[in-house]
Amino acid sequence: MKPRSLSFEYAHKLLEGVDEAYWEWDLEQDTVFYSAQLMLLLGYKAKAFKDSREFWPKHFLDEHLTEIFQHFERHLKGEVNNVDVSYPLKTNNDKTIWIHAVAKIIEYNGDRASLIFGTVKDITDSKIIYSQLKKQNDWLSLTERVSNLGHWRYDFKETTFSWSSEVYRIHGLSEQSFTPTLDNIAALFIDKDCNSFKEKMNVTITDLTPLYFKGAIKKSNSSKVKLEVIAEIDFDYNGVAQGLFGVVKDISRQENIFEKLKLLAMVNLTIKVPIFFIDDNDNVVYQDISPHHDNESSVLFNYINFSITEYMNYKKKAMLQGQIKESNVSFDKYNTVFDLSVTYEPDEGIYIWIVENVTDKFRKEQQQIISNRLALLGNTFGNVSHDINNVLGVALGAIEMLEMKFARGDQNISTYIERVKNAIDKGKSVTERLLAFTRKPTIKVVSFDPVQDIEDNKYLFKQLLLSTISMNFKFEPMHCIINFPQGEFINILLNLVLNAQDAIQEKGLSGQIEVSANLSASNRLEIHVKDSGIGIQEENLTKIFDPFYSSKSVNKGNGIGLANVYNTMYKHNGQIQVEGTSELGGAHFTLVFKCRELKERYKVTENVQDNSKLKGKKVLVLDDEISIAEFVALFIESKGADVVMANTKEELIDTIEQNSEFDIFVTDMILPDLSGREAVNMVKDKFPEIDVYSISGYIAIEDRSWEYPVLRKPFNSKELAEFLAK
Repeated sequence: MKPRSLSFEYAHKLLEGVDEAYWEWDLEQDTVFYSAQLMLLLGYKAKAFKDSREFWPKHFLDEHLTEIFQHFERHLKGEVNNVDVSYPLKTNNDKTIWIHAVAKIIEYNGDRASLIFGTVKDITDSKIIYSQLKKQNDWLSLTERVSNLGHWRYDFKETTFSWSSEVYRIHGLSEQSFTPTLDNIAALFIDKDCNSFKEKMNVTITDLTPLYFKGAIKKSNSSKVKLEVIAEIDFDYNGVAQGLFGVVKDISRQENIFEKLKLLAMVNLTIKVPIFFIDDNDNVVYQDISPHHDNESSVLFNYINFSITEYMNYKKKAMLQGQIKESNVSFDKYNTVFDLSVTYEPDEGIYIWIVENVTDKFRKEQQQIISNRLALLGNTFGNVSHDINNVLGVALGAIEMLEMKFARGDQNISTYIERVKNAIDKGKSVTERLLAFTRKPTIKVVSFDPVQDIEDNKYLFKQLLLSTISMNFKFEPMHCIINFPQGEFINILLNLVLNAQDAIQEKGLSGQIEVSANLSASNRLEIHVKDSGIGIQEENLTKIFDPFYSSKSVNKGNGIGLANVYNTMYKHNGQIQVEGTSELGGAHFTLVFKCRELKERYKVTENVQDNSKLKGKKVLVLDDEISIAEFVALFIESKGADVVMANTKEELIDTIEQNSEFDIFVTDMILPDLSGREAVNMVKDKFPEIDVYSISGYIAIEDRSWEYPVLRKPFNSKELAEFLAK
């Protein structure tokens, strides 16, 4: 290597004087000289340093170092004029900085390069600024893509447009093949919007006013895109207009939603039912677009008056199921009642609430149901009274046999005691069924086995029919449960059976009714009711479930029975189907329920009652029926309690005065000389902490203000145990 000239040495000193960070690589010796400023940049003392290339891996990552050497190799081969690289490195004090290095061969030994000289600059600050700008630009691009919009600018001086990449994407164009100008941008719009866009742009440029334009373009693939163009004048700091800055937004989806809403609005105006459009974020798109409601009721929560929790539950169900429909929904204890439908449109992100106040209709339906039950009660009263007389006859005969056995000294009387108990149980069953007809119908949905329910009520079905009409039950071997109001289920079948009987009587005195059940596909239970009556003419099949329509003879029907059946089935997600003829000759009704098949008979879980809390308690029993009072007292004593019994008001007063403590009071609701309420008040005055239980044989009592539990007479020891365990 030839000796370096004095001018080069002078250059070294000059560089040191201006604090320049530089280095030299002696290729022949493979040593590198690092200036004092470069060593300081690398986190060392400001002192020049000389070492081999092995010093570099201490500060560069392996992959970066590989790339750097590749740049040097290309320069040494003459492929590039110099080395110009930017990389991060780790300083001696473990700090990451970005450096920009430039290097070039400055000496040759013959044809071979012998010395490379380079400078290094710390560009960390500018790199951070560049990264932030790039990140912000990326965020802007992402925001534009998410919002389906892009930005643009028109320069007044240059009369040129500049588009963001998102504007090109919205128009379906590439930056290489399309240069935006006023004329070719306007040409992108469909015919009716082309001239309109140019006119508005010219007015904006001339008058320096904001721009707002909505129109449609047709892309190269023939798809139509609806655009919204908005722009403001761009002024410099002196207030001189420099150009237009604006955005272009693809509003095709919003416009399609708007068209759907307008269509639904038209439907709403036709059916006169309020519709509310609410988006995923609970923002109201439209609210109560029907014209017949005042402003105060135009908000969904004012109209329905339900809680946030209930609102969110409906949203969740609608999102999962697509659509939910519920009839006779109430959120204020049935002061107001609604038919409610919630549909979720996932593409638009909108919930469509259709609500109708059906309070008056609901109350009329309830009155119709009660009226229909009273009609059923009238049909069954004669047969039920006959059944009660049979029960009383069995009980009376068994008691007389007990008397004769007792007079003879015969101890074998258990059979007759069992007969009396069975007769009383049957009588109780008859009165409970009778009571079920007169009470307001329940809307509580429960799980039960419908086939077993029919089996348990065969007795009642047969009592409804004339002796000349036979009724057959045909059930496949199966066990299943449905969710339905249990009392309504039997009432629906009673309606169909009574209609079948009327249809048979239209034809003659005798006939046949068949009730069968089977499981079909998709977990559906079908219950069929067929008769041998006159059937239903085809033109009447579409009217058979209409309220007050009846095909029966005059005075034979009011037309509300089948209407109630249809309404009840619909409200609880069931179906009813009808055919005018069947293999028996008459009509064929089919009830369809969603069900769950079971492997064995469904058993309702019964809680084992624990009456241990009676042990050691002092109990007061009041009933004017001495036998009932004695039975209750004897049962409670068997559980370890101390019992005092009273049968009249006078005895009650004496008992209260003579005793200092009672824990439990069991009283009849109605006595000859005082009421249960009066008796409770007397006892509570003396023993305010006493627990009260009441019993009653008056089936019509329905005192909602009575806060104590009531046990209906007659009752057995099991029912009494369950009652006292509450």
